[in-house]
Amino acid sequence: MSIILTPFAKLLLLFYNITGSYAISLVLFCLVIRLILFPVFLKGRKSMMAMNGLADQQKMLQQKYARDRERYSIELQKLYEREGVKPSGGCLWSLLPMPFLMALYAIIRQPLTYLMEMTEDHFNAVSNLLYGDVLSFRNAQLQIAQDVYNNYDQIVTAIPDLAGMPKIDFTFLGMNLSNTPQLMFWKSEEPMGVAFGMFLIPIISAVLSIITTIVTNKVNAKVLGVVRPMDSSTRATMIMMTLFSLWLCFTLPAALGVYWIANSVFAILQEFLNVPFLRKYLKKTEEEKAKRIEDEKERVKREKKAQAEAKKKAAEEMRRIQMERKLNKSIATASREGMRTYARGRLYDPDRYPTFPYKDPNQLAQEESVRQQLKAEEDKINQEAVKQNKKKDKKEKKADQPAPAVEEAAAVQPAAPVPSPAPAPAQEAPEEEEGFVEESFLEEPEDNEE
Repeated sequence: MSIILTPFAKLLLLFYNITGSYAISLVLFCLVIRLILFPVFLKGRKSMMAMNGLADQQKMLQQKYARDRERYSIELQKLYEREGVKPSGGCLWSLLPMPFLMALYAIIRQPLTYLMEMTEDHFNAVSNLLYGDVLSFRNAQLQIAQDVYNNYDQIVTAIPDLAGMPKIDFTFLGMNLSNTPQLMFWKSEEPMGVAFGMFLIPIISAVLSIITTIVTNKVNAKVLGVVRPMDSSTRATMIMMTLFSLWLCFTLPAALGVYWIANSVFAILQEFLNVPFLRKYLKKTEEEKAKRIEDEKERVKREKKAQAEAKKKAAEEMRRIQMERKLNKSIATASREGMRTYARGRLYDPDRYPTFPYKDPNQLAQEESVRQQLKAEEDKINQEAVKQNKKKDKKEKKADQPAPAVEEAAAVQPAAPVPSPAPAPAQEAPEEEEGFVEESFLEEPEDNEE
């Protein structure tokens, strides 16, 4: 523990050697701590400002899910994740001074050990010299700290080992800062003015805690540009900080009260120094939010476009599959077997239903088109032949007509049977569209008998 506290004690002793005042040394010690933690405090203020910026949305969610607390918690967490806000970040900055306050309390509580580097043997000798009794080394250092200063020459003369011991005056404006303030100051053994001054230290600390909360709200309103009334959480925080300051200063040495007062004053000053940094942060946050919204719109647009393209491809694929099914169905109608081997089923009988080897539907369509063209040409040739035969028969009839003398006899005879006209030539079959095959192509067409 001494390894951690020794650097703080050395720093406090350095300030005392420079200023010669224990109270001013505490103020400078607090200032150094605030400067070291300034980036962390600023980050905490940014988190608090981000939380305040979400107050309206949080209130809407609270009203919307007033009867469903679980859903409200889930939606609130989603809001924090979407906005990049950490709820615990705003509370961390107010807790950071506590470790330093605890370290300072240990130093103030045992000033003879950490500031004057007095061992337990030296303490026993000093207490025996001043009071004729050996006091507690851990609990009585505050009691004799100022007496050691007042009897410094006597102690150094009696105990030569303490000749290099620092000489520290723990009083400030007549008040012994190693003592604890009393709530009923009029019953104190100290003079009334000194006791009342000790009583004012906790009161000033509590008032400054309230002022710090008010200034923080004012800075938030100035940066955000929105004036909001103090909500219940802010009031609770203000009350808790006030009560904590009162308890702290009335139960611990007055030196810690001086430190707490200095810490509140520096916190108020820091709030005003944070304004330009917070405005810059707010501007950056708004730009990032606008960019995030634009990116979200682009993402939604890309998703819709991808869904439309996928839907279009699915429709084209479905049309292709339907066309293939029609072609495959026209090929496998006779056997009812299908294109897949496992589609035959357990009751498949190869002797009952003949199968046909697979052919490309496009090739079958081309072959059928060629077959139709050949048939049309053959029908055209047959029609030409029929016409030639008719002409030839007419010529033979003219040549075989009887002479005029025999016309009467010929008129009596019955007329020769007129040969039946040749059957009309078959009409040319329309060509089918490429890619579609009729079921009839599975059977060979029969030639018309002349």
